[in-house]
Amino acid sequence: MEQNHTQGEVVVEIRQKRNSNRIDFKFGEEELEYRIEDSSGSRSFSVPYLGISRDRQTFEERNQWLGNVGLLWIALGVVLTAASYFGEGPFRLSFWVWVGIGCYAFYHFRRTRFTILPSEKGNLCVIDDAEGPRVIAEIERRRVAVLRENYDFVAADESAEQRVRRYRFLHQEGALSDDELAERLSMIEEPSSVEPAPSTPRQLLN
Repeated sequence: MEQNHTQGEVVVEIRQKRNSNRIDFKFGEEELEYRIEDSSGSRSFSVPYLGISRDRQTFEERNQWLGNVGLLWIALGVVLTAASYFGEGPFRLSFWVWVGIGCYAFYHFRRTRFTILPSEKGNLCVIDDAEGPRVIAEIERRRVAVLRENYDFVAADESAEQRVRRYRFLHQEGALSDDELAERLSMIEEPSSVEPAPSTPRQLLN
């Protein structure tokens, strides 16, 4: 993990590398700068922390071409070995059997696992290595900080119902713990009928 200071702002940068994948995460105050490069090309974009979903998906990448070639060479080796067995010459196990087994074993064990974080700009791929949990934890920490800064406050002109909905939204998004939600709700008179928390901050203003 690297830290860069730009005009008083601390920017944390984490880099991941596995096989042909190179991924850079640069954490600013309000948004994440993301770049991924692999054998097929590269892509980069910036996304605000509030635009990153809490949903988590998994993905495993393998070199399918290498697996197919390995199976093809194994099949070729079996045919040549059978021809040697039924032919007039001495029996020999074909060299291509071993080459195919080696390629297929390489395909099977050389794989990269990712955790996928959907965002409004595209999927964020986090390699499941020693740095992976730190990347996800840093994204979560900064996302929660932005949510609390923007929505965890007391407004004099806000109704009790609006405040309850806002606090429940923060709890739903992981920015308030169960105890913190209970503490805030205990400080206001909760209406008898309150609609469920909205899915986006924009709806809180309606």
